[in-house]
Amino acid sequence: MTHLNLSFAAAGPADMGYRATRQVPGHGHGHRYHQQEEEEDEYYFDKWDILPKDLPVIVLLVFATFAAAALLRTILKETKMPILVFIFFVGVALGLIDRFASELEIVKTIASIDPVLFIHTFSPAIIFSAAFDMDFYIFRKSIWQLVHPTYNQFQTPVWDLHCFVGFIWKRDTVLLLAVPGFLVNSALLAFLTFKLNKFDGSFDYCMLFGVILSTTDPILSVASVKNIGLSKILINLIKGESLLNDAISIIIFEFHRDLSRRQHKEMILEFLTKMFLKCFASAVFGFLSSRVTLCWLKYIFNDGIVEVVLSFSTVYLIFYIAEQLGMSGIIAVCILGLLLDSVSFSPGVDLFLYKFWAMLTFLAHVLLYLIMGIVITHKTILHVKSPLSFFIITVYLSLNLVRAMVVLALSPFLSHVGYGFNWRWGAVIVWSGIRGTFSFNMALALSQEKFQHEKDTSTSVQILLHSGIASLLTLIINSTTVKKLVMALGLCSFTLPKRMALHNAVQRIRQIEANTFSMLKLDRFLADANWEMAEEAIQMEYPFRLDSEEISNLSKTLKCQECDADTTFERNPQQIADLMEEARLRLLTAQMASYRKQYSNGILNQDAAQTLIGAAESYVDIKGKFMNIHEVKTYWESKGFLVTLKKWLTDWVYNVKEEKSKPSRNKILKMCREVVFMDEFECMSTIVTFLNSVPIILNFMGSVSSVFLPQLRMMNYYFLGLYTLEAILKALAMGRTYIYHHWNLFELLIVVLGFIDIMITSLFKSVSPSTQVIAAIEVFQAIRLLRLLRLLKHVIPKAIYLLDTQINKQLTFRYDIAKGYVQGEEDIKGVIGQIAGHERVYSEISKILETNKQEAMKELGLMQREYPEIVIAVKTKQAVQTVLNAAYETLKFMISGGIVDRNEGTELHKVILKKKKQLAMLPPRIAPATAEELLRNVIWLQNEKNHIEYIQKKAQILYYDYGGVICEEHEQPGGIYLIVSGMTKLHGSAPRYGVDKEHYLQTHPAGIPYTDYLATGAIIGELNCLTNQEMEYTVTCETAVQTCFISIDDLLEAFDTFLDEPSLEYKIWMKIALDVAVKTFKENYPDKNWAEKLCMQFSNMYVTDVPNHTKCDIYNGTMDDVILVHGTVQDCQTLQRYAAPHILPKLCHQVQGTAPITKLLVIKTADTILRKNSGMYSVSQQYHATARRMGHATLTAASETEGESQSTLNTNLEHMYVSSTNSRWEQMH
Repeated sequence: MTHLNLSFAAAGPADMGYRATRQVPGHGHGHRYHQQEEEEDEYYFDKWDILPKDLPVIVLLVFATFAAAALLRTILKETKMPILVFIFFVGVALGLIDRFASELEIVKTIASIDPVLFIHTFSPAIIFSAAFDMDFYIFRKSIWQLVHPTYNQFQTPVWDLHCFVGFIWKRDTVLLLAVPGFLVNSALLAFLTFKLNKFDGSFDYCMLFGVILSTTDPILSVASVKNIGLSKILINLIKGESLLNDAISIIIFEFHRDLSRRQHKEMILEFLTKMFLKCFASAVFGFLSSRVTLCWLKYIFNDGIVEVVLSFSTVYLIFYIAEQLGMSGIIAVCILGLLLDSVSFSPGVDLFLYKFWAMLTFLAHVLLYLIMGIVITHKTILHVKSPLSFFIITVYLSLNLVRAMVVLALSPFLSHVGYGFNWRWGAVIVWSGIRGTFSFNMALALSQEKFQHEKDTSTSVQILLHSGIASLLTLIINSTTVKKLVMALGLCSFTLPKRMALHNAVQRIRQIEANTFSMLKLDRFLADANWEMAEEAIQMEYPFRLDSEEISNLSKTLKCQECDADTTFERNPQQIADLMEEARLRLLTAQMASYRKQYSNGILNQDAAQTLIGAAESYVDIKGKFMNIHEVKTYWESKGFLVTLKKWLTDWVYNVKEEKSKPSRNKILKMCREVVFMDEFECMSTIVTFLNSVPIILNFMGSVSSVFLPQLRMMNYYFLGLYTLEAILKALAMGRTYIYHHWNLFELLIVVLGFIDIMITSLFKSVSPSTQVIAAIEVFQAIRLLRLLRLLKHVIPKAIYLLDTQINKQLTFRYDIAKGYVQGEEDIKGVIGQIAGHERVYSEISKILETNKQEAMKELGLMQREYPEIVIAVKTKQAVQTVLNAAYETLKFMISGGIVDRNEGTELHKVILKKKKQLAMLPPRIAPATAEELLRNVIWLQNEKNHIEYIQKKAQILYYDYGGVICEEHEQPGGIYLIVSGMTKLHGSAPRYGVDKEHYLQTHPAGIPYTDYLATGAIIGELNCLTNQEMEYTVTCETAVQTCFISIDDLLEAFDTFLDEPSLEYKIWMKIALDVAVKTFKENYPDKNWAEKLCMQFSNMYVTDVPNHTKCDIYNGTMDDVILVHGTVQDCQTLQRYAAPHILPKLCHQVQGTAPITKLLVIKTADTILRKNSGMYSVSQQYHATARRMGHATLTAASETEGESQSTLNTNLEHMYVSSTNSRWEQMH
């Protein structure tokens, strides 16, 4: 077998230079001609020594091919013909030039490439890229369904080893196609070739030819159908079948080739051994390799280059090691790719990783088809026979026809496993089967072999020629027409619900375009732009448009005869159900995107993110099923074994009955107590047990025990005496409490059994040995092994510690899942309106999501009650992670803005990364905060010692039992409640934020009853105490609850006491405004991270009042955003009324207050000293604080009086603000 020589030493330096020299056939002076040419070359290079002589031409060829592929991809981007076809003909051209025009040594070298080197170079990248890009859940369901009853359907790639045994016992869609389907396909093609009397009537060669043509390329087979809207299930089915039949084809090809040469002496044994290594051992090796890789990745923190290099090197190392050990490198790399996903790597690396492997796969296919063209032309050009075209056409038609027959025969079985099956899927699977990498590799391996007979050499070359051209035809014909087939079968038809959802997306895009145009017209630099031309330039014909008839098929708007309002009459409930299903699928996609985003932000750990993503994927194929926390939490509930084991060990070691006893006054007993409780005593006890293990072990060694029987018996007496002495000393030292310790009872049992052993041995010493006697003696000798269990006294505490660590991880994992789920529900809440497409669908989905969210909130509260230390530790880590993320985002902003130099920014980034790494060093358990500590952490009391001391004096600690009522709906607020421990449930009416009930019901029709859950650290009644409004909800206790209560009278007194800016009342308003603003931004702009923006702009925000009937200027050039957080306002220009919470539009420049208490949160444009207009917050706030105590009627009258002259009011407020300073405002932040 010829091997590729990468050094090209055999070719010679002159042959690999700029000119290829050759002996001219028939030339009489060939040697003299060659010598003269070498002399000319030497003279030329000696004269022009700046020109190198021996450049590796293969490097030039490889990168020239890459450049040609890039050029072709750019030019032929809109064409249907794959560029690999053109690359193949480039190789054909090079082969023809070498054969007929001028000999090229590089072509000869490539034509003799080693098949082993070929498969080790190209196969790992192609296999891993295909497996890594697969949908893991869909592939798992399509290939194996475990028989084990405790298997969890939501389990993600964090598997146990038994997951790889299940596919052996359970047939499924991919296995049916890849194993029996492949074998039948190969046999039928072999039979057809044999009947055509091809390859000199050798059925062995016909069978090898059938195997070569039956395998498909996992990348090329789905390349044409990947991005046209085809079902992900079908795409993964095609790719999964290709991956498995690639592995099976190599195994069958090698085994049949060896069998045809009669190289197997014990055929059955060798076949079973090879199948065990190639199938089971390879899967296990791939699984273990993935575990090692994941462990390695956990120690690489945010180093994208190292992670990509690790993935690249690991793939090739695993492939090589597997092949070297006789296993299948394809299966090992396939399992590795399936078990690694984007979440396995650091956040932000996934996109770069996908692009890297896509590039590597593209380059591999480019080189592969170049080599394919060169090899086929160079090796087969002299073996082309006249009926070649007829046989090639026959082979091409046969391989598609046979594949169709096999799929048709298996369809009854395929329809009952996995995701089911239908004839349309079968047609696509048949026609998308592109032959490529592995077909060519097996044909190349056959053609490179050294045969004894010229006949066999010619046959192998014929197989290479026919299989190569047939593979090329599948690429030219099948890949260019499969898209039309899919469209014709209606598998990519956009249904009306899909088109409706896309129509809504297009409408949103157009709305953003219109808003952007409106804002740009306010730009002074663009004021004279040609707006008509600009609007015409952006006019786009979006696809999936709906005409009026289609829209009317969904709903019809009618006028109510009584109230003249628009009502919706649903004409087709089935269409509404279709819209509901389409919205459900898109919401699942949005949920998975939210989980990935949370992982990227460090909120979710890797295991929790994988579990949630896997759970969301599991709902894709369950029609009408929404993801809920009750089914997701079954994952952690199945892992209670460790808790039970820890409890049992803890009870054994530490659960001792308390017995009060006074130390004895007896000197001997007192001395015994001192000795027993010395650390040295325990150490000596352990040493004695270790020494005793030697004779115990020797006693079981027959040859040794018979020789040293007297010595072993004396040692038994000696150690038993020591154990007895230890027990006596402990009994004397501990008195009656001795029997309450489990270890003492165990040690006493060992002593008792030891004396029984001596008695039995002595009793039967004089008795003639019998079977029963010997058995009794052997039993008691075996019981001596119990003495070694004394060592567990020191091992069990360590085991408890390890179990506790693992349990902490599981509980953290549990909390992360619930918290990530709640965050995901909040994230997708803002996109429901863009997805629903119909009012009824919107209402139904909102109810389902809100219910699921509340159930998850309840689960979080219960976890905090049961495991407060774990939950607090998780919250602490998340808080640190969030702060570090904000620091990193700020650093990136400063680097991009030129504020910080890139090199300086790198050093600062290292500091932030170091802190992120130290997150793992935080303790897994943190003690819950006390009431005093919680008060100090309240945002409106922080860093204010006087405030904290005052509140602490006034606060009361109140306790409530399960089911107790803290406050009821419609009652006046009695004060604020800070939850110290436990969980409460809020149910009733949703907070109206100062909007009158009539207006609120117009904008928020009655739907889902308001429900929420609050746990430790939350505050109840802040807003009601500030506004003196009745409670809108009832608060009941879901558990036993402890609260820190501050009465409303004490709170109002604190407001009057602490009036220095920023006052206590203002800080509470600021806290409420921030909370409302974050929720409002999330609902209106879910695609943006407004929490981080508000954190970065915290020092640029302030709360201002807009008294009733008073006008206020906004967006005057100093404001970035204005959020109405309480009350209502009216646009003075358009008379449009806005109710809290609402983000005021930037086209609105002046508003008028229309509620007794109206608050605006203003986000300034720059971090500068507050302008005079913002100073009205302090005076206005004090004014409303006083007016609130006088009553709302007085407040309204005063507001109306003051509203008579807007200019006078503003002037007075500005004048009163001049005397104040901004030092305390800056101090707050």
